[in-house]
Amino acid sequence: MESTQLTRWYVVHTQPQAEARALWHLENQGFQCFLPRVVELRRHARQAKPVLVPLFPRYLFVRFDLDLTRWRAINGTRGVVSLLANGPHPLPVPQGVVETLLSKCDGRGAAPLAAIGIFTRGLKVRIKSGAFAGQTGEITEILPQGRDRVHVLLSLLGAETGLQVPSYAIEAA
Repeated sequence: MESTQLTRWYVVHTQPQAEARALWHLENQGFQCFLPRVVELRRHARQAKPVLVPLFPRYLFVRFDLDLTRWRAINGTRGVVSLLANGPHPLPVPQGVVETLLSKCDGRGAAPLAAIGIFTRGLKVRIKSGAFAGQTGEITEILPQGRDRVHVLLSLLGAETGLQVPSYAIEAA
């Protein structure tokens, strides 16, 4: 599909756990799609593995020209619930939002959480995994793009300790 000024990004609401299926079927129909993902730590059998999960569960983006594309076919696609709409026409995503996400993603479609602005300096966070799991601290530095790590200041036994952790290993406190 050609990229013109009239092509816009729209939001597709998918069935639960069906983002990848909807993405595959939409791309096979010729639609340009984008499913932003992040790395999340999953635990199984005493092991923690980083896995890719959707940044926005049950949603993905599709790009098309509203006047030239048979966009109503999207609503009948496997894995899709519907396009987000206001009345009979789908709602476009504000320009620049998807483009910014695309620019921060790597080849797998994964966006580092530190790079997309979810974490900011001074934010109170809780460590989710590792030796310091359950400890709370404050983000003091977000490391350069591409590393997806943050520097957290923890207070342990009356002393402050700095620690570098991957962004997927922390959550807002």
